[in-house]
Amino acid sequence: MIERITILGGSSVYIPEFILSVIARNLNVKEIMLHGQPGRKLDLVTNFSQRLLKKSGFPAQVNSSTNVQEAVERADYVLNHIRVGGMQARMRDEMLPPKFDMIGDENIGAGGITNALRTLPVVFEYAREIEEANPDCLFINLTNPMGIVVEGLIKYSTLNVAGVCDVAGAYAKKVAGVLQQDLDALKVDYVGINHLGWIQDVKIENRSYMSQLLDLLETQEEDGFDRNLIDLFRMIPTRGTGAYFNRGEVLKKQKSCARFRSEILHEAEQRILKLYEDEHLTEIPDLTRQRNAVWYEETILPLIEAFEQTKEQPIILCVKNEDAIRDLPPESAVEVSTLVSKKGIKARKVGSLPKFLRGLFLASAESDRLTVEAARHRSYEYALQALTINPFVPSYDTAKKYLDRVIREEKLDLH
Repeated sequence: MIERITILGGSSVYIPEFILSVIARNLNVKEIMLHGQPGRKLDLVTNFSQRLLKKSGFPAQVNSSTNVQEAVERADYVLNHIRVGGMQARMRDEMLPPKFDMIGDENIGAGGITNALRTLPVVFEYAREIEEANPDCLFINLTNPMGIVVEGLIKYSTLNVAGVCDVAGAYAKKVAGVLQQDLDALKVDYVGINHLGWIQDVKIENRSYMSQLLDLLETQEEDGFDRNLIDLFRMIPTRGTGAYFNRGEVLKKQKSCARFRSEILHEAEQRILKLYEDEHLTEIPDLTRQRNAVWYEETILPLIEAFEQTKEQPIILCVKNEDAIRDLPPESAVEVSTLVSKKGIKARKVGSLPKFLRGLFLASAESDRLTVEAARHRSYEYALQALTINPFVPSYDTAKKYLDRVIREEKLDLH
């Protein structure tokens, strides 16, 4: 039995979706501990989660704590789910870069770097406290920007870290649907770095189905596939990769959109909290479900279940590169296909990158490295270097003006 799962950032209004996933999959867990900042939000989410468990009769407890060490004691798994600065911070990451003619996003480019500079100091402090209280737990990172956070923990903590993002799994699921195959039957050859991901090949019983897949995609109208890039490179890019190769079009849409995604989510969050105040509420409201938080059911729970089994399960994870991708530094965080079991994580060796990807991935990896160092050492110079060489940032002048603006508005401690 799993003694405890601790969720850092446990006051998210979408945590009840995690609770329902635990119930639906009958996960053998004794306690779910929600860690968050003191206040109304953590209490509302905890109490509603307890009501969901009580109604279902599921034999687990939901508790909460505002103390990190208390929250992680005895935890087999610690899920890092924090959003430093809340949804308002995501709004700034999405809305400020377009004012400098850059794509706004909390994961990639200028917004991703700002998010990391804000988030990593908090993550480093949490990691230090977890190392003291429970150094043997498995630390599963969900916090964005995924690759930069995982790389920071790889370099500056002793925790056993793995990062998981629903994007890679979502594309694998789409591919299975196009091929009309069960997802478990597919072996997906995936290569990525900090939300820039590609499916290189798809195999069933060790036979490649990539040609059939590409042919099917020419005739089907499945959403989410960038057919121009697929036709050009004969590989399947994820959404973040598509944004890089279509920067002008994405920026134009962002500049003309009436409301950013973060604004919609922020408004929904306030309304959801009001609903959770009803002590008679024992079902997840439609407003919560509209977020479609499938990452708990389809990504997080399968990962935890895989760690509890002796048979290896194929899962795409963000892990330390070591020698998985030959072209990148060993300490880089990369997203690749892995095998997961009680024994741990075994990353698949990708080998060398396709030639057209090397420049993009090397620049991204170096920008990620410099961002980690900027956060670790509070360095203005490293932060400016990270922005200047980032593939989503057009020039030194733009990088400097953006960084100086961010420092003023975020009150970042860089020197």
